[in-house]
Amino acid sequence: MQMRSKTSQILFNYWNDVRQNRLAPKRFEIEPSRIAPILSETFILERLDWDSYRFRLAGTRICDEFGVEFRGTDFLDGWLPDDRATLQRHLQTLTRQGGVGLLTLEVGTPLSGHGTYECVLLPLIHTRDTIDRFLGALARLDTPRPAAIGDRQT
Repeated sequence: MQMRSKTSQILFNYWNDVRQNRLAPKRFEIEPSRIAPILSETFILERLDWDSYRFRLAGTRICDEFGVEFRGTDFLDGWLPDDRATLQRHLQTLTRQGGVGLLTLEVGTPLSGHGTYECVLLPLIHTRDTIDRFLGALARLDTPRPAAIGDRQT
């Protein structure tokens, strides 16, 4: 796994330290103050069922980049059908196996045009002994470039 974003690397290293030799750390073991420099690019997803992953929290930089408050929305909303199905399968696998997810996304945003982003998804255990949360980060890998007229926003 090759993480290109410094944000992803920092978050993964912190998560891995907290996790130790377990499948995933407990949600309440995550201390926001320990990741303060990257907090604006982080989020937490809650798995409601196999088809719904709601944003519990989303950093200000993420919301500002996309011009949307993500808290309370579904991570799977807004994707093209094939991409949504792929993400859904990926999240289901991470939930069952406890793996780390690393995605590279080409995204059009209303405020900053098209861009390439890296998204890391790190499993968390909330109250039961199953993975039902994800600690994640979304960091831009390139400099913003304006969207061309007629480009599709996803």
